[in-house]
Amino acid sequence: MLTAKSRDGTLITLPEILTANMLALIKASAPYYCPCCATELVIKAGAMKIPHFAHKSNTSCHASSEPESPYHLLAKRQLFSWLKDHGYQAELEAYLPVIKKRADILVKSEEQTYAFEFQCSTISEAVFIERTESYKSLDITPIWILAEKNIKRVDAQEFRLSAFQWLFVTEVSAYPFLWTYCPERNQVFALKGITPFSPATVFAEMTAAPLQLLSPKHLIPRIHEQFPFITQWRYKRKSWCLHRAKTANLHNPFFLALYRHRLTAATLPIEVGIPVKGMTLIKTAAIEWQAWLYLDVLHKRELGQFVQLRTFLQSFQKRVAKGVITLRTLPLLKRDAFHPVYEYIAFLVQAGYLTETTAGCYKLTKEITIPQTMIEQEELEKMFYHEYKWMLEKNNIIYNEKA
Repeated sequence: MLTAKSRDGTLITLPEILTANMLALIKASAPYYCPCCATELVIKAGAMKIPHFAHKSNTSCHASSEPESPYHLLAKRQLFSWLKDHGYQAELEAYLPVIKKRADILVKSEEQTYAFEFQCSTISEAVFIERTESYKSLDITPIWILAEKNIKRVDAQEFRLSAFQWLFVTEVSAYPFLWTYCPERNQVFALKGITPFSPATVFAEMTAAPLQLLSPKHLIPRIHEQFPFITQWRYKRKSWCLHRAKTANLHNPFFLALYRHRLTAATLPIEVGIPVKGMTLIKTAAIEWQAWLYLDVLHKRELGQFVQLRTFLQSFQKRVAKGVITLRTLPLLKRDAFHPVYEYIAFLVQAGYLTETTAGCYKLTKEITIPQTMIEQEELEKMFYHEYKWMLEKNNIIYNEKA
């Protein structure tokens, strides 16, 4: 930690650079105590160490959840200085006795109080949620920032997010993003427009800005004016359809259902597995959860037959209950899990497959073709995206004021 209490209760924060003379003066005023558990601290400083306080004995401090690396200490100090330089009332390592938590940085503005948390190491989902809810119980808004070095980039616009990293995803007007920071480069990164293809694979745009050029007032990323991932989505979907069955468990409920319906992953209708808003809420790959809706609701229906909105919702709910569709844990988002289902139905209506006759009642008005060969599948795919590419792009754009 960087902050301690002196004998008279005064808080002291160690400077970033600590000369031998300064170190001697600070040590002369010892002892120092932990603001959280009140046990004695020692100063650790050296050529290879960022000056910091540490507990003198192996005491269990309830506010210290995990060890702090030099990378973490440096990031905290830089973010704290950045906030102070912009005139904010910021407190480094602020201890909140009511919830027995120590925020990395507590920031008070006229409108709101914020707890900035910079996270390098992996913590459990339960701990992340508990910290988040604890802050909210005090009407403090948590701002979680992930260490940039932990982000795994696959391609220019393709990334892999672990279950832990997904916890950091937040949104503005249904526009999902997460913040990362690199103290070594002193840069803030936004992974924005997060579009999940599967549980771990996402398409997104990563942008960067030097910390000193970014105002805390504008800590919202600029929003896409277009949806830029259609090409990557098409390629990924084709690859998934061709290869996913090779690694599937023999008892996988999804592939067993396809077999019972005399279908294969390679020849699923093109209308199954499209990007829609709100997909961040669903961990299961889009092609799978949309396929369940197709199999349960549309597969056996003929043109002219009717289907109710509640039938789609009941199908989704049933598959979630059975565990074949899995929802994500996103503590920083509060949205209806049915949102992507509504968006998928809205596309089917826009594209003319369904016509809403009365509120919540639809008529099947356009055939969803099941390709019989890979050649036919390829042709149908080309025709579908030629006709509906603009619609998919338009539906996935989020309009909002730019920061």
